[in-house]
Amino acid sequence: MSDTSVDIEKRLSRMIARRTPVERLKMVSSMFDSARKLMAAGLRLENGSLNEAQLRTRIFLRLYGECYSQEEIERIVKCIPNMQLDTDSY
Repeated sequence: MSDTSVDIEKRLSRMIARRTPVERLKMVSSMFDSARKLMAAGLRLENGSLNEAQLRTRIFLRLYGECYSQEEIERIVKCIPNMQLDTDSY
């Protein structure tokens, strides 16, 4: 469902298509950074006592948690520095 008219969607698509691949990559990276900051802020509101390792892990779980089994998540977290699972993580 969209509240954007078809004409506006087409115009936006043309504007984005005119950008270089590097410009589009920068746009996507900026949007991802913004989304990550919003996730971090929300997680901190939910539980202000999270340390950075726990926060990083919860962001990972929000983004990719449904893609992996619990065992895979535990294996991934053990391999990545500055990540920490806790009982509330999943």
